[in-house]
Amino acid sequence: MKRLFVVRHGKAEAKHPNGDFHRALAPRGQGDAEALGQWSHGAHVLGSPVLTSPAIRTTQTTSILREVWGAEETAITVLEDGYLASDRAWLGWINALSDEHEQAWIVGHNPGLSELVERLTEQPLWLPTCGMAEIELQIEQWDAAFAGVGRLRGLFTPKSSLCP
Repeated sequence: MKRLFVVRHGKAEAKHPNGDFHRALAPRGQGDAEALGQWSHGAHVLGSPVLTSPAIRTTQTTSILREVWGAEETAITVLEDGYLASDRAWLGWINALSDEHEQAWIVGHNPGLSELVERLTEQPLWLPTCGMAEIELQIEQWDAAFAGVGRLRGLFTPKSSLCP
């Protein structure tokens, strides 16, 4: 059994002079990412792969999570094609993960991430900014991840009553 944590980046500033890709986290997004890091601290396993979009707001979200987890040595894979990637693209990267890992984390954008969660679990779900879906995949190898093999095991949203 594999576990996948799907994280949408934190709330970003409204505009950036150099375009959407360069938008940084807003103060609310930074606080929400810290809260998510605290909430998910016990779920993160050191050495688990973390895949992220190269956009500023996703790399900042990933960095905050890693810092709160106390896992600064955790390797981050920045996927150059991850910016606004589709659910199919994310699934391809998930399928390529090493089977030595029992869990993986991805940090990206909607609509691709929400569509990925829906594809894997066959449950419609829209991740808000800094939302996280924990999916239990009924597989032994990452390359077996495909539609319907997942079960939603947990959900974090910044407005959740489970938020510290």
